[in-house]
Amino acid sequence: MPKVSVVRIKKDLYEGVASVIEKLGGIEVTDKRVLIKPNLVEPRSPKSGDITNPDVVEAIIRYCKNKGAKEIIIGEGPSYYQSETRLRECFTKTGISKVAERYGVQWFVFDDYPYRSFSNFSPYTPSEFRVSEFIFSVDVIINVPVMKTHFMSTVTLAMKNLKGCLKREDKPKFHRNLAKAVVELNKIVRPHLNIVDGTNIKNNPPVLVAGYDIVAVDSVASSIMGFKPSEIDMIKFGYEEGLGEMRLEKIEIEGEDLAGLKMNLETPSEEIKKKFPFIQLEVKGACCGCLIPILSSLSEMEKERMTKHLRLIAGKENKIETEGRENIICIGDCTRKIKKGLFVGGCPPEKKKIKDALYKFFKPLL
Repeated sequence: MPKVSVVRIKKDLYEGVASVIEKLGGIEVTDKRVLIKPNLVEPRSPKSGDITNPDVVEAIIRYCKNKGAKEIIIGEGPSYYQSETRLRECFTKTGISKVAERYGVQWFVFDDYPYRSFSNFSPYTPSEFRVSEFIFSVDVIINVPVMKTHFMSTVTLAMKNLKGCLKREDKPKFHRNLAKAVVELNKIVRPHLNIVDGTNIKNNPPVLVAGYDIVAVDSVASSIMGFKPSEIDMIKFGYEEGLGEMRLEKIEIEGEDLAGLKMNLETPSEEIKKKFPFIQLEVKGACCGCLIPILSSLSEMEKERMTKHLRLIAGKENKIETEGRENIICIGDCTRKIKKGLFVGGCPPEKKKIKDALYKFFKPLL
């Protein structure tokens, strides 16, 4: 029976990290080369809840040093939808580089270093894709995702965090069959420990979830978030493929009682409806190529207000049956046929062009 530990952070974050690891039985890092793989998808503030908290990374570094690790490195491949010129900012602007400097730890943007190629690995993965060589050159991988929701996969936790190990240009190819492709990637990249960072979730107590079994960790974390693991494709496919345990009754949970930690988080579409009541989001059939820059653009515009109602359209399966020119933005090449309102082309479309179009319907708060 796999074990997953759950710890609510009360005062000292280092004590929380040490506790969540020790409740599992610890991890052997003495004289080992350790890779810490956080989620640094964008150069956002840790308080946003979109990236792994640098303080959690710092606590893990301290723990590994205290246990005699020979070398510790921090590595990540940020989102494809970040320009190449901003990849290093995902370390420098988030505070991760300062943590690394403080402890004499090196940090690496995976994209600056060699990758290992895989061909015809699975029917669900691209015919060709590349995985960072760092994954194969270390003794221990500690996977440190942040606990958050996702438009296509409902949640993004330990399993999906491994997409950061892919070459930047290959990441969009995994979106065509996201859940199954990520499960296949998990057969290649096998972390020795997964620690889900739930320390910066608004209106919820800070919590850490850890375990060796990546499916069990995601199952417990998603349950805390208010979702049923069996209804999340990535978790279900991972269980079916033998990567780990999904059934909560078959998982030994150490630490906090899950009943007292239910968060009932909103999905991204629910959050958008609440934050932008004037936006009607129509994205049936859209892939991450459009969804990610749309959602990222909106998240950066939360402090601004709309002046008009707006229909935001992306994906292959949307139709406009009304006549006349409306307040519409059609995003991505799949919407080229609609020929109404503003059109932002591209596959994927550029985030800057999406924001420029959106600003025609927003104005800053005074």
